[in-house]
Amino acid sequence: MNNATHLLIHRYLPGTGPQPPSEEFDAEMLQWESLDTALKADDILISSFAVQDRGIVCSLASTHKLDTDAEIIFAVHAIKVAGEQQAQEIARRMPHLSYGSVEIRPLME
Repeated sequence: MNNATHLLIHRYLPGTGPQPPSEEFDAEMLQWESLDTALKADDILISSFAVQDRGIVCSLASTHKLDTDAEIIFAVHAIKVAGEQQAQEIARRMPHLSYGSVEIRPLME
């Protein structure tokens, strides 16, 4: 079976979901840690990164901050899975789906 690498790109709208410091935020962080541990144990997780809330967009024409009202990326996972169906199954396990989304992108190899 050939495995393919996919990126799971995690997004949310600012002001939604548990906010630090709170018990809800701490509980969600434990869910993330548990999920990453399970994916590592199953040899699925290649790497994962949390990213800063705001970024900038650069082009030849300009540089500007991202729209603060738009859904923003807060983390990415690189996973090695059997295909898109397995990537979707893993994406549905993400703790933030009640207030955010996961974009699944296969990588060119």
